[in-house]
This record gives sequence, C-alpha cells and structure tokens, in this order.
Amino acid sequence: MQRRQVLSVMAAALAAPSWAFAEPPERIPLSQAFKYLADYLELPSALRNRFHLVFRAMRGTRPATDLRAAIVSPRGQTQPLPIDSQGNFTRLPTLAQLKSDDELEVKGGPFRFITEIRPDLPPATRIDVGQLDAAMAQATAAVAHIAGAFSAMAPKLDTVLFPDAGSGQVVFADGHAQPLPVTHEYPALGPVPYFRSTTEPGARMVSLTRVPSRLLISAPPKA
Repeated sequence: MQRRQVLSVMAAALAAPSWAFAEPPERIPLSQAFKYLADYLELPSALRNRFHLVFRAMRGTRPATDLRAAIVSPRGQTQPLPIDSQGNFTRLPTLAQLKSDDELEVKGGPFRFITEIRPDLPPATRIDVGQLDAAMAQATAAVAHIAGAFSAMAPKLDTVLFPDAGSGQVVFADGHAQPLPVTHEYPALGPVPYFRSTTEPGARMVSLTRVPSRLLISAPPKA
C-alpha cells in the first residue's frame, strides 16, 4: 500500500470511494473493498480508542440500503454484513479476515463505498470541544503512525463536520460565542457547519441548532 495514498484518503472525512460496483453480483478481496481498515485495526488500541472508521454503501447521494453483502470464504462459507438505514455496514471484517483469501460478495448494485472518520462521541446539540480536540489529535497521530517514514507529510486533522445540524455556534471560555463557519465543499452533505480547532483557540463548547446525523473528522475544507 502506498503511504502517500493512505495519507490523502484518511485525511478526508468523505474519502474517495474504496470501490465502485457496476453490476452485481461481484466478488473482490476484502482488503480491497475495505481499504485502510486493516491499517486501522493494526494500530495499538490506545492509538484508536477515540475515533473509528465507518464504511457506507451509497448510490448517488443516497444510502444503498437494499444492498446485500456477505463475506465469502474459499470454502464457500458466507457471513452476511448488515447495512443500516444510513448505508452503514454495522458489522465489519476482522483483521484475520482482511488478511485471508476471503472475498466480499455484493448483490444490488450499482453502488460505491464511502469511508468516514468519526470521533467516538454521540451526536448532540452541545458538544465539548475538549473531547473533539482529543479525537482529532488521536486521528492525526494515527495517520502519522501509519505513514511511518512519511509521517512528516501527515496532515493535521483539525476539523469536525456536523452534517444536518443546520447551523451552530462555538462558545469560548469567557462566555462569548460566534457562528460556526459553513462549507459547501461536500455536495453529498449540502451546506454543513464545521469546527476547526486551530482557528478557535479558547473554545469550550460547540452549540448546534439541530442534532447532527453524525460527526466527521476531516482536514480543513477549502471552501
């Protein structure tokens, strides 16, 4: 695996599709379908206990909830991989499976995989900035750890996106608040408010208009 590619993909909250399927059924190696999951699982638990990877099945901008997916072993054994109403795989391959000859079989295409980096925090209208900072710092350190010799190139993941939250404010230690910036960079998300730790020193709390559908760790948006 090319370390430069690992950095560029893991740095984005909405990564490029891991794989795109045109016509079902298809079978591909698990390690190709669930890119970067093995790298994540090989990290010591202390380096990944504040964030996790989510793999979503999408068709255009909508979750591919009708997709049928299963792990198939060379001996013909199958293990279904459930998908929830948001297109999230609720069960993922183990590290041993990712390193085996098992394959992913899918029925119900076309679709694509999206990889998301999420902090281990529940969506809410009020979120402690300290916990966001800890998750972002750990994700940044994990990417650098995976990068190895290329760690100097590892990007700083200093941004959290709040899809479907509408708008929000960041509240500072002295009690004053200011609106969260909004990015239009991700078409699938629409306008999305975000918090960037390196540009908001002294921030204590993020207050959102609505509960976001999820929290996404990202490199800073460009627009």
